[in-house]
Amino acid sequence: MIFTGKSADGSDMYPAMGVFVRPDGEEWSNMPYTKEDKMWQKLYPELAKRRHSLKVEYDLVLTKNSTLSRRLRDFVIHLMTYNND
Repeated sequence: MIFTGKSADGSDMYPAMGVFVRPDGEEWSNMPYTKEDKMWQKLYPELAKRRHSLKVEYDLVLTKNSTLSRRLRDFVIHLMTYNND
């Protein structure tokens, strides 16, 4: 937990509001982490492992040749649809 305050001895310290920890515990932000952030955390390593770009994986999803999980395939479709609008 992160605390804030003005006194040197910490007598007026209080928990900082609006501090959100990333699900893996490695980083924090003043904005909450969304479901989309969590999906990117799962998708990016899979794309890196396969050495595919998002566009290549999207084409594989459309031709039903992708080996991603259904949830990640749906997320790829969502990303490509959202980015093209």
